[in-house]
Amino acid sequence: MSASADPKITCLDIGLAHGKPILGRNSPGTIPKARPTAKPKTAAGLPSAAAESGRNTESEFFRRTSLASLFGYWTKAKKNKGRSLRVQRFGDDPLRYLLAIQERLRARTYSFGPYKEFIVKEKKFRHVVDAPMKDRVVHWMLYQYMLPIWQSRFIANTFGNLPGRGTHAAVRRLAQFARAPANAWVLQVDISKYFYSVNHSLLKARVLRYIGDQDIRTLLVDLIDSFRTDDQYDDLFPSDGMYRQTRDKGMPIGNLSSQLFANIFLNDFDHWVKQDLRIKHYIRYVDDMVIMAGTRAELLEVSAKIVAKLAADGLTLHPKKIRLAPTAAGIPFLGYIVWPNHISVGTYGRARHHQRLRQHETGGYDRTEALASYKAMFSHTGASN
Repeated sequence: MSASADPKITCLDIGLAHGKPILGRNSPGTIPKARPTAKPKTAAGLPSAAAESGRNTESEFFRRTSLASLFGYWTKAKKNKGRSLRVQRFGDDPLRYLLAIQERLRARTYSFGPYKEFIVKEKKFRHVVDAPMKDRVVHWMLYQYMLPIWQSRFIANTFGNLPGRGTHAAVRRLAQFARAPANAWVLQVDISKYFYSVNHSLLKARVLRYIGDQDIRTLLVDLIDSFRTDDQYDDLFPSDGMYRQTRDKGMPIGNLSSQLFANIFLNDFDHWVKQDLRIKHYIRYVDDMVIMAGTRAELLEVSAKIVAKLAADGLTLHPKKIRLAPTAAGIPFLGYIVWPNHISVGTYGRARHHQRLRQHETGGYDRTEALASYKAMFSHTGASN
């Protein structure tokens, strides 16, 4: 894994908000600096689709890097982040930090990183990569620039970190499919270590496809290059596979931009499933896929084609997360279980709710906020029709 940092702007996340000047301070440690400009073959050149869009690319970049715009991105970046130390530091004097970000962006010298890594235990241990606050502001800028470009290009049943297409929308859509008598069987697959497997060259080609602004293109290339998967998951993949053979791969799970990149990378696959395989009842939530059909044999044939298609992109299905079962047995999906006539919360969700309830009532802990979240979760269960 690699991480990059600009010595003159690293302090936006770790320095004090008042006192010494921000620009020109050395960052702690020796951190390799990311390439300041993108390779010509990946960032240069205006694609025809972008050229036809009629955007004024120069004014677009300057508008999005204005202080008013950057302050709006900062407001979104800090939302639901609590009162962490880095949020407090940035919030003590946001104008000072945003001015430094603006200067680096407009001087074309902005660098992403350094990243912090930690382990989160939910249903399982999850390796999370955390970006500094300065980068989160820029992530929001890139996300809001790219979302209108890509939103209409996703199929209707692509879900995950998209407006109106969150967890509950995906579960409701699956419930509609499950009610159809013709959908007697369901195939569920999950990509093994998806975020850490994405090939950088393929990702750049797909992310930049409709982007005409040269400055945005350069930022996107530098963002992708700022992170690289290390060898900690090598033992999960064959030595002669694309994962082990590819050095430049991976996206940090904690980045807002990575959530959008994840959908963009699989967008061609989604259209292939719908247009080439002619699959009518297909849902994808990031790397969780559900396909429904009338017979088991039909889904077995589809699964073989999916494995081959994903392998061409360097992706592998998780061998323990391939499920082929009757719809009547229930479909575990995103913490819920979808049945032909109703939706229920999964075993893990119920156990966590009981744990929080005991802590709140007899353990001396205030779990009011957590219990309110579970109440909202249970409100989406019941009869699916």
